[in-house]
Amino acid sequence: MRLAEVIETVPAAYRDVRVERVVADSRDAGPGALFVARTGTTVDGHAFIAAAARAGCSAVVGSHDLPPGAASLLRQRGVPYVRVADSAEALGRAASLANGQPSSALTIVGVTGTNGKTTVATLLYQLFTVLGHRCGLIATTGIRVGGDHLPNAYTTPDAVELQRLLAGMVRAGCRYCFMEVTSHAIDQRRIGGVDFDGGIFTTLGHDHLDYHGTIDAYAAVKQRFLAELPASAFALTNADDAHGRFMVATTRARCVFYGTGPEAHLPWSVERCDEHGMEIRLGPYRSHTSLVGEHNASNLAAMTTAATLLGEDLEPITAAIPQLQGPRGRMQRIVSGPLLGIVDYAHTPEALRLALATARRLRPDGRLIVVAGCGGDRDRQKRPAMGALVATADTAIFTSDNPRSEDPRSIVATMLHGVPAPRRNHVRVELDRRRALQLAARVAKPGDIVLAVGKGHETSQEIAGAKHPWDDAAELRAALRPARRLVAAADRSTPARESR
Repeated sequence: MRLAEVIETVPAAYRDVRVERVVADSRDAGPGALFVARTGTTVDGHAFIAAAARAGCSAVVGSHDLPPGAASLLRQRGVPYVRVADSAEALGRAASLANGQPSSALTIVGVTGTNGKTTVATLLYQLFTVLGHRCGLIATTGIRVGGDHLPNAYTTPDAVELQRLLAGMVRAGCRYCFMEVTSHAIDQRRIGGVDFDGGIFTTLGHDHLDYHGTIDAYAAVKQRFLAELPASAFALTNADDAHGRFMVATTRARCVFYGTGPEAHLPWSVERCDEHGMEIRLGPYRSHTSLVGEHNASNLAAMTTAATLLGEDLEPITAAIPQLQGPRGRMQRIVSGPLLGIVDYAHTPEALRLALATARRLRPDGRLIVVAGCGGDRDRQKRPAMGALVATADTAIFTSDNPRSEDPRSIVATMLHGVPAPRRNHVRVELDRRRALQLAARVAKPGDIVLAVGKGHETSQEIAGAKHPWDDAAELRAALRPARRLVAAADRSTPARESR
């Protein structure tokens, strides 16, 4: 490609410079590379322009004045520097062009919100696969290209990786891509260069305030995603969320609502819910789902409405719902029978409240035993609220989540600040997560629920800068195994009553 084909604002003298690829990491720079320098949250890419030039890159794009040493080096090597207003946005556009503008060959729907993003995106991927379409998925739980599964480091990858993934989906014959769009990705312009055909807003709650500062700033970033949708796209928003209408107030896209009220495109309701699933109504149709909880009924309504907006018929959509499983680690039933074991990713106050309420409804006569912690090096403001919610369980066990560089004892102490004095005697502290799950299993009796929250699908636990293999589902299953054997043995030893 010519540089002018990748970056619009190129001086005439540099328009014909050849570019083979776009990079944002100076370690990936080399002959034929266009290095785009961005200002990140911890590092400024402009500080690595000289390193990219020494690696032999063809051109550099940035949004700041060049450091003196870098300016001299670029002149010596004849490497052009193109200054733009927003280099993060330019990176996305350049990466898209370098990969053949893959989003123009796909129908792409982005899902944003505090809770529900992973579930809605995953359900759409599963639904469209069942309906016979080849699809891609970009979510917290991983990436799917058709039937192939790929790991990911971030829920929404950086612009270079994102465009590479979309191009791979096109090559694999995918027609649709359903992806989570995080507030960080919106703010950092990781989604620059992606042409969305639809956007979905789920919920807004307390999260990421360590990054955004205030809930209003957090909401404004979410709104920006829907505001930037083209007029040809749809903007689907949750009418049952207090921020639902705000999210679509400035969009040019076609606005559609989902929810329980009359303004919803397909009003939803739950007609029955137990630990085996739900019977739900979506508009004129009823369907059964293995998912549990009203929040999942809302997620199914978002999926169903989006699918109709993409041209699918409602009857086959609702007929397919019983086949959909939802993502791993979201109200996932690990063990059932006399004891019910559930793993959920809930790591925000709102998600935790919903998980607790759903668990209570599944076995209203049983006791609820909850194992939970809070992540280190993340939003500290939500910890007291999380602690207060966990303490509403019959037995609450505070433990480690991903403490990262923080002392787990300090994290738990902050959670305890939110626990009212009368509830303190319901709280136990066991910082070792495995022992905490084992403690929950020992406390549990037939009819009880053990709910482990915070880790969900994650396969590691980050402690003091090191990642250790971890699987909440496997650990909870192992912890409950001895208790299940005791229950089974007690059942066998109980004499059968004579029939009368």
